[in-house]
Amino acid sequence: MKIPFVYNARSVLQRPASTAFTAVGIALVVAVFIGMLALANGFRAALARTGSDNNALVLRRGADSELSSGIDRETANLIATSPHVAVASDGRPLVSPEVYVLVPLVRLGGDSNSVGNVVVRGISDKAWDVRANVRVTEGRRPVSGRAEICVGTKIVGRYPNTAIGEKIRFAGRNWDVVCHFSAGGSAFEAEIWGENEQFMPVFRGQSFQAVSFRLKDAAALTKPSARSSQTSVCRSTCIANRPFTWNNPSCWATFCNFSPS
Repeated sequence: MKIPFVYNARSVLQRPASTAFTAVGIALVVAVFIGMLALANGFRAALARTGSDNNALVLRRGADSELSSGIDRETANLIATSPHVAVASDGRPLVSPEVYVLVPLVRLGGDSNSVGNVVVRGISDKAWDVRANVRVTEGRRPVSGRAEICVGTKIVGRYPNTAIGEKIRFAGRNWDVVCHFSAGGSAFEAEIWGENEQFMPVFRGQSFQAVSFRLKDAAALTKPSARSSQTSVCRSTCIANRPFTWNNPSCWATFCNFSPS
């Protein structure tokens, strides 16, 4: 026997408070669920845009992120001589050994307890060519040998002293802001970039955290002839999370995934 619609309507009118609370509770659950999905999709989209089918990122074997990696100068120089690395028009390899650290900065308008961790990335001058989606939107690129930095557009306005011509203090010294850059909406826009040789002494001594380079042939990286003796390699496009074995069984690489293939 079906319950008449009129009966349901009268029941709602007889219990207005409980009905309202039930409706609000369901609405809040749905809102939280939608918010979590939107947050996850936002992270996925931002991280996926940091990659390119033509780039590769080299980490120390066993490292699961740039922050936990470490590559010495000798290894970085060895990577630069690899036949898989593309060469620029000036004859130099398109390689960027990079320093990667987190620094605490006080947020704009906040007190001393309102601190955010900001990625500071030390790059070589070829990083601007390796990462083709990065563009200077205002100012000029940092000059080699100077304590100059370039601030991502997502940081500008959120932290003090991020305007061009101002100074940001971290790692015990002042750094001149000489430009702002965009990166196609990727996570790079929430970073601060400067010369790796300037960052290395004040942060990590004499080691890099990763080496990013442009591939001469993107398809060649997956071929069995690819070799490495010191590092694990992760394609910055992040298209699949699958390990593979090279000819040398002691060498391995993992393709990481931030977005569906």
